[in-house]
Amino acid sequence: MNNAEKQFVDILSAGIRGKVADKIYENVEWDEVIDLANKHKVEGIIYLALRKSNLVSKVGEKRINLLKQKAAITGIGQSRHISGLSIVFNKIIEENIPVIVLKGLVVREFYPQPDQRTMSDADILVHKDDVEKVKRLLIDMGYIYLEDHKASHHIALVHHKYPMVEVHWNLFKRDGFSNELVHYERLIWNRAIKVNVGEAEVLSLSYEDLALHLCMHMAAHLAATGFGVRQLCDLVVLVEKKGEEIDWNSFIMKARMYGFEKFSLIMFLLCKELFQLKIPKELEVKSVNNKKYMAALLDEIFESGVHGKKEMANQFATQVAFNFEDKDSNATLGAITRYFRFIFPRIDDMSDKYSYAKKFKILAPIAWIHHLFAGIFTSEYSFKDKFEFLTKGAATAVNRNKLLDWMEL
Repeated sequence: MNNAEKQFVDILSAGIRGKVADKIYENVEWDEVIDLANKHKVEGIIYLALRKSNLVSKVGEKRINLLKQKAAITGIGQSRHISGLSIVFNKIIEENIPVIVLKGLVVREFYPQPDQRTMSDADILVHKDDVEKVKRLLIDMGYIYLEDHKASHHIALVHHKYPMVEVHWNLFKRDGFSNELVHYERLIWNRAIKVNVGEAEVLSLSYEDLALHLCMHMAAHLAATGFGVRQLCDLVVLVEKKGEEIDWNSFIMKARMYGFEKFSLIMFLLCKELFQLKIPKELEVKSVNNKKYMAALLDEIFESGVHGKKEMANQFATQVAFNFEDKDSNATLGAITRYFRFIFPRIDDMSDKYSYAKKFKILAPIAWIHHLFAGIFTSEYSFKDKFEFLTKGAATAVNRNKLLDWMEL
């Protein structure tokens, strides 16, 4: 980490605990600190830690005022979100449909000022048999179903007044992860606890299941796109507020059973190194420490931002790196194979635009050239992005696959 990143983490660490930031690093580029706060959507938390700090004079009045403005907008917006969701959830409850709220809707309450923990949408879990009921109910409330957002584990609906809602019947995609997750998802309903979201009383994952889900969610995001610092903050505040209520031996046993043991330990190690989290004694993290890969992982997290967004070349390389079908016996060969498959896909997997090659396989080379030129000349990405992917994509994918292999994903 550079000094700006260290300063950012130190301020954020104070902010998530309701404290004033006081540590000062030398030669800090404050614009970079503010950019990181924006990228990871924690401007309000950063402002709360800075507003009474001796760092104000170094940050500058203009930057402080910008953070103050963002904090005010965030607070008002999130308050409206929760108020709107109370109405939505009460409608679902009135229909006697069991619903579990996920992630931010629960952990926000562990932050000093919950409305500064931003959320753009609401993730809920229902039984698969209830998905259509919830969908119809939300549409009756004025929600619009997003056909192009449908996934193998959730659907999404948007409203002009209320937050977007993602209705899950599985916690996340099965791609590349243990089939035992079906067993896990069936049992979480038995352990669910009651929580309040605004004026609505709903269900949440038990704190043990929530901790495991946060780790699983980060793993799924890392494999697909990436995740940012805020997801680590969620784990920190959960452990510090509710850790004594969690059976950590049971937690690590489940993590091992579902294939997330090493990854979860690495996440706790990151939380210790970045935020000085006191790790539960049942979790042995020393054995997973590797300075080279930890540094690479930190670079990934700082680059990704809150939604895992990166430069185009790195986005595609990320997709190439993770093998959703099976684990690679050789990380380098696996990533390179998928890199070339990305550029030269299987003919049967290509769109109808290349139907001539599907009909006459001998025309496959022409279809691949057609596909390559279509990608090169698309206006969706800059020439620089495309050039970097073609020249650096394979190497980036290989390095990232080695990182995923180290984490046993």
